[in-house]
Amino acid sequence: MSKVTFKLETDFDLELDFVLIGLSSSLRDYRLCHFVNKHTNLQLTHGKEDYIDHKGIPKEKSRNEMDYHIIYEQKRGKTATTQHFKTFRYVNTTYDHEYYLISNRGEEGGLLIPEAPNFDYFILIKHFIDQDDLKNLIDSLKSVVDILLVKEIDPIILKSKENLIF
Repeated sequence: MSKVTFKLETDFDLELDFVLIGLSSSLRDYRLCHFVNKHTNLQLTHGKEDYIDHKGIPKEKSRNEMDYHIIYEQKRGKTATTQHFKTFRYVNTTYDHEYYLISNRGEEGGLLIPEAPNFDYFILIKHFIDQDDLKNLIDSLKSVVDILLVKEIDPIILKSKENLIF
């Protein structure tokens, strides 16, 4: 009796409803947020989400879940690892945009996007943003003296794009 092997191929795309900007800077995250806020119309605050929901009730999630972008990795034959990436947010309710500044370097030393090690941070913009507004944001970021590189990145080409979904 011969052994039959089947290969299942899936043809689906992750929902990548965001714009991604890579930043290189030697600044600490809180200092970078200060200068980004100062040079743009953003008002980044610490944490991935508020501790209180829209009804004023405290959320039942742990502080880590609300403060960090957490990636759980399980590789074959190895123990599971957890990486915590510092995250700052700004939600513009007028235009329904969400901005996140995420560190590419985790608290445990891993990279959020390993194929982009030259970027220290990423700005992730959820929902539609006008090209003129995006260009103005990028130009404003380039005006920050301590930001060495600002580049829009197509998330579709990234191997680890699933790390950006939250």
